[in-house]
Amino acid sequence: MSYVKEMENAFRDSFKLLNGLPDYIAIEEKDEIEYDNDKFKNDIKSLINIGEELGIKRLSALINRTSQHYLSFSEMLISQGFKPYASKVEVFRDLHDINGNSQKYKWISLEDSIFTEYDFKKYWEQCMAGSDNEPSSLTMEEHLNSLKNELGDNWRNSCKVIYLGNKPIGISIPHIEPGTLSEGRLFYFGILPEERGKGHSVLIHYQSLYILKKMGAKYYIGSTHEKNIKMQKVFLRNSCRIKAQTQSFYKYFDS
Repeated sequence: MSYVKEMENAFRDSFKLLNGLPDYIAIEEKDEIEYDNDKFKNDIKSLINIGEELGIKRLSALINRTSQHYLSFSEMLISQGFKPYASKVEVFRDLHDINGNSQKYKWISLEDSIFTEYDFKKYWEQCMAGSDNEPSSLTMEEHLNSLKNELGDNWRNSCKVIYLGNKPIGISIPHIEPGTLSEGRLFYFGILPEERGKGHSVLIHYQSLYILKKMGAKYYIGSTHEKNIKMQKVFLRNSCRIKAQTQSFYKYFDS
């Protein structure tokens, strides 16, 4: 059994495991979990050992701040060398009433071969620049490697650049969450710096939800950092409701 499968089995009743190898492994707390303090501590220690064995850059854990287990979880993580990284807001939206895609924008995926992988990384990096989210510790190459590992063979089709006429406006990476049949997520969503403040975000985010629906998603889970009020307003404008308030913790390994 692979290390990843081993840890997926260990955490399956309490956490979802995300495979960002070779750079990171992440766990996300599930809803209404069965909590066992000793098991959680042992599983975290095993995860740390596996991270060291694989030579990854970091481990991350996302836990619910409103959970009754939050204090125990956070103290346990800190005792094992994790440090708080960012507070986030997680949202939910049923997609049954999402209708039609506006013809205002043109969507082109990396699969269409109109732009290169290098171009897409450049647009992605520009979208991240000046964002109200906490800055990432990963390089763009590491971000792309993580995307490939999480999304699998169809990753190129999820990498979409949005154009207004012939001008790129932003990017969106819609996908069905691995391990599910109907959970839609955006691996990343962003607007290029020179196009911000022009009313694109709400429309393009809504169209991203429509694409998720066409991909077979029944509902959407999104998140943004707590201080990113602009993205939270986009969520609310598109009728997303707050599902949870979360805190992420990172543990870095020596390179």
